[in-house]
Amino acid sequence: MIEIKGLEKLQVKLKNLQNLQNRTAPLITQLGETLKNSIEDSFENEKSPFGERHKPLSQSTLKNKLKNGKSERILRRDGNLADNWVLNTTNTKASVSNNTNFKGFAYGLAHQFGANGAGRGKNIKIPARPFLPVDKNGKLESRTENTIKNETVKFIKDLLK
Repeated sequence: MIEIKGLEKLQVKLKNLQNLQNRTAPLITQLGETLKNSIEDSFENEKSPFGERHKPLSQSTLKNKLKNGKSERILRRDGNLADNWVLNTTNTKASVSNNTNFKGFAYGLAHQFGANGAGRGKNIKIPARPFLPVDKNGKLESRTENTIKNETVKFIKDLLK
């Protein structure tokens, strides 16, 4: 007669895998924090998540910021865009958002992608200063992508212990 031992452990691990989607909230939160940290690092380091330095401020912008007692840092006026990222999660998704606007103008998009025809006279060009860890084609920045993959694999391995 053949006796198989340890099936109980295998059954528990398989049950854990089966119930994975109901237990992903901690993982999803961690992945969302990874994205949020990448965005915040971009503001802090004044470069895109892809490593490209943000274009310097124009002399007129710098002069105006100094005159009004604002920060000399790139992408910082009052800190609203840099400091107000919100993470929302469910068991299946994470979203990192920022609804900051100035006089009704959602300036995050203008800074991420650049804009022509800005300002009161509609003659100002704002250079792109990307801060989101996604390129124009929707590709996630490689370090962020690797971190997300590693965190996901670790989560599943821990679940199977």
